Amino acid sequence: ETHTLLMGRIPTFFLALLSGVLSQKQSQWPGSPKISASNAPVTMKLKYIDSPLTDIQWLGGKHNVFVLSEKGVLYRSTDGGSTWTNQQKYLAQGGGMRSSKVKSMHISSNHNTVFFIGHDDNNWVTTDGGDSYIKTQAIDLIDVRLHPSNPEWFLASGNSHGCSGSKYAKGDDSISEKFCFRKLYVTKNAGRTFTEIRNYIVQYEWGPLSDGNEDLIYATVHSVQEGNQKFGFWDQFVDFVATTDYFSTTKVVVEYGNRFIFGEHNYVFVAAVNPHHETSVNLMITRDTGIDKQFTKAKLPVEVLEHSYTILDTSEGSVFLHVNHNIQSGGASTGNVYISDASGLSYSLSLPFNHRDKGGKCDFEKVEGLEGIYLANFVDVDEKDRENFSEQQTDAQGEKHKSRKNRKQKDRAKIKTVITFDKGGIWSYLDAPATDAKGVATDCKGGGDSGCHLHLHGITDAFGPFYSLASATGIIMATGSLGNHLHDRLGEINTYLSRDAGLTWKEVAKGSHIYEYGDHGGLIVMAFDEGPTDHVLYTWDEGKSWNSLKISDFKFEIENVIIEPSATSLHFVVYGYKSDNDGVLISLDFASLHQSECKGIDAAGSDTSDYEFWSPSDGRMNGQCLMGHKVKYTRRKQEAQCYNPEEVERMEEMEHCVCTEEDFECDYGYARNVQGGPCEKVKNPEVELEGTNGPPADCSGFYTVTKGYRRVAGDTCRGGSSKWDPVQIPCPAFPGAKHAGKLVLGILFLVVISLGVITLANKMDFVEKIKSRWINDYTKLSTSEDEYVFDDEDDDMNQSAELVQEFNDLAASHERKRRKKKKKYDDDDDSNDDDDDDEFDDELDGHQNEDGGDMEISVSVPTLASPDE
Repeated sequence: ETHTLLMGRIPTFFLALLSGVLSQKQSQWPGSPKISASNAPVTMKLKYIDSPLTDIQWLGGKHNVFVLSEKGVLYRSTDGGSTWTNQQKYLAQGGGMRSSKVKSMHISSNHNTVFFIGHDDNNWVTTDGGDSYIKTQAIDLIDVRLHPSNPEWFLASGNSHGCSGSKYAKGDDSISEKFCFRKLYVTKNAGRTFTEIRNYIVQYEWGPLSDGNEDLIYATVHSVQEGNQKFGFWDQFVDFVATTDYFSTTKVVVEYGNRFIFGEHNYVFVAAVNPHHETSVNLMITRDTGIDKQFTKAKLPVEVLEHSYTILDTSEGSVFLHVNHNIQSGGASTGNVYISDASGLSYSLSLPFNHRDKGGKCDFEKVEGLEGIYLANFVDVDEKDRENFSEQQTDAQGEKHKSRKNRKQKDRAKIKTVITFDKGGIWSYLDAPATDAKGVATDCKGGGDSGCHLHLHGITDAFGPFYSLASATGIIMATGSLGNHLHDRLGEINTYLSRDAGLTWKEVAKGSHIYEYGDHGGLIVMAFDEGPTDHVLYTWDEGKSWNSLKISDFKFEIENVIIEPSATSLHFVVYGYKSDNDGVLISLDFASLHQSECKGIDAAGSDTSDYEFWSPSDGRMNGQCLMGHKVKYTRRKQEAQCYNPEEVERMEEMEHCVCTEEDFECDYGYARNVQGGPCEKVKNPEVELEGTNGPPADCSGFYTVTKGYRRVAGDTCRGGSSKWDPVQIPCPAFPGAKHAGKLVLGILFLVVISLGVITLANKMDFVEKIKSRWINDYTKLSTSEDEYVFDDEDDDMNQSAELVQEFNDLAASHERKRRKKKKKYDDDDDSNDDDDDDEFDDELDGHQNEDGGDMEISVSVPTLASPDE
C-alpha cells in the first residue's frame, strides 16, 4: 500500500548562509535596543514537518536527535539537527503499516534504546539509536519504563478492555475483563513478547542500581483487586510494595503508600494516606539502599492535609519540599516550601505561598551549578483575597499553539520574585536594573514589600521562565517586569539577564523572548515570542551587545530555541510553526563565528588570558562567602573573542568563612519573615520543639536544646557560631527523666529510699544538709512551665552539671553505707519505717496540696534565657 504523507507536498530545502551571501537588515522589534545586523558566517538549514513539534529528544551525545510531531510523525537527525529524515517508512519495515502514528517516545539515558508507543496496539523499539526498529507484541500501552542497565528489559502498563467498552469487554465472560483497571507487563526481549505480571497497578519503577538487584521493582498497587479501579484519588487500599520475582511474591514496604518518587542521594519519598482520614497524607522518607528500606515520617511543623507534595530539589543533600495545604494557603495555586535538615526528615518553613499551577508545577528553581542559590515566586495576597485569587487561576499555558497575543491581558494576584543565597534561610527581592534596554533610567528603587523591584515569570507561565545551566556558570535569563509585583500585560514584559547568579540584572531586550545557551554560556541565542518573526538575536559577550540574524524568508511563531543537553556546542535548533500549522525546524551552526580557541586557562585573571576568576556573592557584608565558604570559578572573560573547549568550568579550592546568620536556617518549629529577621517559634500548639520536654528516652551523654536555628545542610563556616548553635545538656544520671526538674526529683527520691532504713536521727541530719544546699542554689520553678530555653553561658550549665555530679556522689556514698548496715535494720518495724518516710516527705516539701492529696516537691533549675537574647 502507498500512502501520501502531508510533508510530501512540501519539499525539503536548505539555506546555507555565508558572509555576504544574503543581505540582512537590522531587527525592528518594538522598542528594541541598538542591535547590529550580523554578517557572520552562520550556517542555517530549514526543514518543514507535517505539523508543530510536540517532543524533541537527544539520544546520548550531541548528534542523534528524534522529533515527534503533533500528528504522530517521527523524524530523526544524525547530525545534531542539521538534516532530518521521516522515520515512518522505517517503522513500517520493522512491522505494521506506514500510516501508523506514534503517541510518545521514551528515551534511555544509559544506552541507545528508545521505545515508541503508537496508537491502538502498535509499538516499536530501537536498541541501536534508530538504525533499525522492531515492532513489539500487539498490546495497547499507555506508559513504559526502560531498565537502567539492560537495554531490552522494559516495564509497560496498559488498561484492561473494560476501560474502553471494546468488543472484548462486551463479549468476554471473564470478570477480569468486565472492569476497568490498569495492567503491568514485563519484557526481557525488547518487547517481542510481554508477560502480564500484576493488575490494579497505580505506579511502578525499576529499582535503582544502588539497591543491588536488577530484578527489583517498586510499585503502588491496590490490595483489593476487584471492581473498577479508581484513578487520581488517594486510596487507603493502595500500598507501596517491592518485588524481586515479578509479583510472584510481594513485600509491603509502606502501608497505604499511594505515590512515590526517587531523588538524588538515595532519597525515596512515599506519600501515604492516613487510613482514618483519606484527605490527610503523610510523607515517608528513606535514604536506605536495598529492598529492606526503613521509612520514617517527615517531621513537618504543621498537620499536612491533602492535596499534594512536590519534591523541588534534593541536589545538595537536604530536601526542598513544596506542600499544597489547600485551604490554608489559598487553594491549589499556592503552597508552602519547607527545607529539611541534613537527614531529610525534619522540616522548617522556608517560603510561604509559593506560586504553583494546578498540575503541581512550582515557580521554584535552583541556579544550576552553584550552591545554595534559588529563585522563586510567592503570592503576596491578603487573607480576604485568597478565595478570589484561587478562582482567578487558569491554566497559564492555554492552547498549545495559541498565539501569545491572545493571552490573558489582566494581572493576577500579586506574584513576587525572591532569591536566596543561603539555601532558603533568607529570601530577598531582586534589585531592578538602573536603565532599560535603550539606556533610559528605570527609576525603580527598592523599599521592602511596597517598593519597586524586578519580578520574573516562572515555569507556570506561558512566558520565558528563569533559566540557568550548570555549564553556563552564573548566567540566568528570564522575562518579567518592574514594579510592586509581576505583570502579565504585553508591553510591560521585557527580557533580563544576570551574569552574577542573580545578584544584579540587566534588561537586554524589550518584549518577551525565549532563549538558550551554548559554548558554556559564551554564546546566547534568543527569539521574540510574542508573535511571528523571521529573526533571532545572539550575543558572544554575555549580553553586552547583540546581533540580529535573519533565519527565514517568512515569519512564523517560534516556540523554542534548544541545544544538545550539555549546552557546550555551537549548534542550535529553532522550532515553531507557520500560520497554516506546518511545523518548522531551523538549524543554526555558529561554529565558524570564531576561528580561535580560548587560551590561557591556567593563567586565568591575567591580561594575556581569555579567562577570569569569578566568585558568587550575595552582596551582603560577608561578600563572596556563600554556604560558609568562598569558591572561585574559572570562566571566559565577557569580551573574549574565542570559543571554549568542551570542558572548561573549573572550581578552585574553597576558602572557609566565619559563621554569620546567613549560614543558619530556622530549626523545626521556628520560622522567619520572607526577607529575613530572627527565627521565632511558630504558633502551633501541636509542634513539640526539640529539647523542651527534656531529654529523649534513649539519652546518652548529652542532648541538645535548640535556639531556633540550625546550620544549613552543606554549610562549612567555621567559628563564631555560638549564638545560633544549640545548647548541649548533660543527660540525667538514670534513664526516664524528662525535665531538669524531674532529674532532681528522681535523685532525691532515690536518696530517700536508700536512707529509709537508717536511724531517724542520722537521716534527719542528712536531709537538713540536702535541703540547705538545694534551697541556696535554686529558686522555685512553677510546675506549669512546659518548656525550657537555655542560655549559652557555660558557667550556669557547668554549675548545674557539677551540682548533679556532687549529689550523685553523696547518694552513692550513702548507698554503700546502707548496704553495710542492711542486716542490722532488717528487724525494724515496717510501719515505723513508713511513718518515718512520711515525716521525711513532709519536712522536705514544706506544704501539702489543697485537696489533701500527694505532696509536691518544687525544685528550680538555673534561670534561663530565650534564644533571642
